[in-house]
Amino acid sequence: MVYSAGMTSYTVVLAPNEGSSYWTITCPAMPGVVSQGIGRKGALRNIVEAMELWLEVASEDGHGPLPETPDLIAAEVAFVLGWKAEEGWPLVVETAQVSMGERVAA
Repeated sequence: MVYSAGMTSYTVVLAPNEGSSYWTITCPAMPGVVSQGIGRKGALRNIVEAMELWLEVASEDGHGPLPETPDLIAAEVAFVLGWKAEEGWPLVVETAQVSMGERVAA
């Protein structure tokens, strides 16, 4: 996979895991992309690899990320808050932007 100098940004949803230093992170525009990392920075670093792999497989299948909309992001935040509530964890989440170089054919 080769990246150009252009950048594409995606919204991610981060959630600290109760009782540990791990954070769970998802990318709503890429269904099924979930990662974890030690601390916020670790989670952000790890999600990039998961997103790159998702993009590679999706492009082979002729698909791409979903368009980011407020409804898409809100649905993911609601989902994450739901599982945190089921676990009895504090309802703490945040969103951030992850930038990736734009993919071009090698």
